[in-house]
Amino acid sequence: MSAVPAPRPSVLASEVAEFATRLRWGDIPEAVRSHLAWLMLDHAAVTVAGRPAPAAAIAADHASDAHGGDAATALLDGRRLSAAGAAWSNGVLANVLDYDDGHRITKGHPGSMVIPAALATAEATGADLASMMEAVAVGYEIAIRAGVRLHERESQYHASGAWGALGAAAAAGRLLGLDGGRLEHAVGLAEYHAPIALIMRSVADPAMTKDATGWGALLGVTSAMLARRGYTALASTFLTDGPSMDLGARWDLLETYVKPYPCCRWTQPGIAAAVGLLQNRRIDDIDRVTIHTFDAAARLSERQPSSSEDMQYSLIWPVAVALVEADFGVDGVLADFSNADVATVARRTEVRVDAAMTAAFPARRVTRVVVRLRSGEELDSGVVEAPGEPGDSGWYAVIESKARRYLDPGAARPCVRVIDPPTAHLAGRDVRQLTALLAYGLGSSDE
Repeated sequence: MSAVPAPRPSVLASEVAEFATRLRWGDIPEAVRSHLAWLMLDHAAVTVAGRPAPAAAIAADHASDAHGGDAATALLDGRRLSAAGAAWSNGVLANVLDYDDGHRITKGHPGSMVIPAALATAEATGADLASMMEAVAVGYEIAIRAGVRLHERESQYHASGAWGALGAAAAAGRLLGLDGGRLEHAVGLAEYHAPIALIMRSVADPAMTKDATGWGALLGVTSAMLARRGYTALASTFLTDGPSMDLGARWDLLETYVKPYPCCRWTQPGIAAAVGLLQNRRIDDIDRVTIHTFDAAARLSERQPSSSEDMQYSLIWPVAVALVEADFGVDGVLADFSNADVATVARRTEVRVDAAMTAAFPARRVTRVVVRLRSGEELDSGVVEAPGEPGDSGWYAVIESKARRYLDPGAARPCVRVIDPPTAHLAGRDVRQLTALLAYGLGSSDE
């Protein structure tokens, strides 16, 4: 690689570059390695669950046309694509049901950009599994910090692609062997070209645009590849402003949440509150349903769903499904949306903004559902927080349930067992073993 102009000197940029290029699997605390392994398993489950969604096929077909190649795998169906094409297709797939991991303060989804970018680049470069996992760890830490800092300085709420692209670029750049200077340019390119993606518009008027995760993954890989060739960027705001990021001393990926239900996280506490609330009572017994929640959740679409995206970004309709069916699963966001009982409950439902719940957001997302029966009796869920929040003792159980539901039962534990040991046990393992698990959800990566 020929020399490229160095970015503007910055202590912060040096900290990021050193962390991104020098981190080794053995440097990562055991608890963090285990957590990351479980996040990979969650990613595997949501990519399999999302295959029937229309947007997933559209994204893969577009990637075949615009980004064809033989460097990496589309997790939708195993077709071969360029690294950038696989990152795009798999980034869309990971978020296509809004079932992927997230981070409260960024209000977005780091894994659905970082993992597709790292996996595609690892395949393209022939990296082993240990190297890919190091890159994923780097990507999570940088993506989350970029998201937090973006929302600290911007008044508008930008979707995940606006900040996750930086973590994806760092992960891809590491696997491409970029030195510190080129890696800074890769992050700078990702920041400069990142989508604005004002997600509250998509919340109120849902469409396939969603969290722009496909764009974040695509941009991350493309930025790293351009930087490798010597394409330069102006100094990144993320790398020049602010205090130390404590990279390697504080692990922000431990603050990720996972989802028990395939829809926006803001809806999840309402679903959790509604499941089982009616017990054996009839739909005709319901007089009124009131959902007490925080302001952001109240802005979710109220229209009757006619698409998967409508249902994912709704509050009233998923809660109505949970009341009627005592569950809300993938069928709930991929159905024909014509259940008469669900429509009846939705029509009798109102949303009220709760000041205390709003003040607690985004650090906490809580909701209360109250069902008033025609008899005058009230069924009150109390204030509920959805399972899978950081520190929740049931965090792992959420992932395990998804793995058992969407992956071959024998694949769940081997995925964790292979990824979790020290570097010595990962060195030399072919990343294609993990790709096979993610692409097909079958067999064992420990073969």
